[in-house]
Amino acid sequence: MDIQKTMPQTRAKKPDASTIPRTAVIITNPTSGSYARFAHDLEEVVTFLQQALWQVELKLTQSPGDGSRLAQEAVEQKADIVIAAGGDGTINEIIQELAGSETALGVLPMGTVNVWAREMEIPLESAGARDVLLHGITRQIDLGRINDRYFLLMVGVGFDGEVSHSVEKTHMKRFGVLGYLFTMLQMSRQFRGFRVSLTLDEQAMSTRALQIVVGNTQLYGGAVTFTSKAKCDDGLLDVCIIHPGSRWRFLLLLRDLFLRQKGKKELVTYKTGKSLEIRSRTPIALQIDGDAAGQTPATIQVVPGALKVIVPLVEPEGIFSRKAELKQEKNVL
Repeated sequence: MDIQKTMPQTRAKKPDASTIPRTAVIITNPTSGSYARFAHDLEEVVTFLQQALWQVELKLTQSPGDGSRLAQEAVEQKADIVIAAGGDGTINEIIQELAGSETALGVLPMGTVNVWAREMEIPLESAGARDVLLHGITRQIDLGRINDRYFLLMVGVGFDGEVSHSVEKTHMKRFGVLGYLFTMLQMSRQFRGFRVSLTLDEQAMSTRALQIVVGNTQLYGGAVTFTSKAKCDDGLLDVCIIHPGSRWRFLLLLRDLFLRQKGKKELVTYKTGKSLEIRSRTPIALQIDGDAAGQTPATIQVVPGALKVIVPLVEPEGIFSRKAELKQEKNVL
């Protein structure tokens, strides 16, 4: 049973009357640790958008899978925008139903890291994020698909997949970034990599790896850029393979990744392609958009132009392969 709220009128800065009235559904998880902190902000966002003559519904999830179900209903009702009020996990659940539709994805960043918001330079505070919803532009971007699930950001195979699975099993997720860092430090002492067979656009290779990141976008974990050349609208996926090496060489690589150094890096193989098959003798853990998600084998493909997204009018540099057509895509008359 859906829960819908009519939000009380709160004080909010009145929006510009030149914006186009739209229909929007906000989906959020009331059991998440951040909901209590952001509940008042959500009330103000709803009031702000209603003052712009938007028709807005706030829908709260009650059980796993509700995010996808509510997004599907919004698509069927031909809503203009579904707004994910949460983190990257909430976004991933919602895009499963928005893919291939005319309903655009909007974001109110309320998660732990908010990688997509950081990638698009969407303000992390609600006042700035709601302005992007109202005055931003609509872009058509690619999605990745691993087996039967879409991803917006990346797929991780290997070390980060094992970390994500361990975090889920030990309930370290409630500690946020610290929980992940603690688990990474523990597991780094024993993880020695894996042998894997890859087929990238029919080109086969076999190698040993610590980590494979398949990226639709650049930013990873809010801090580093494994797939630093990725464009979210170029019809390609970027593949970064981290090979085993000495601890010193690995630390140097981490330094370069955190500092976002350009140029060729030791221990790294970097490729692009439209499809990737991953096979291993023993199953290797996966993560999708930051959440634990099964094991190898896996088939990964790019789905060009699969998703409409609302992004700031001034777009971040380097993430799009082409400029927006403002007259067609800007959310104003």
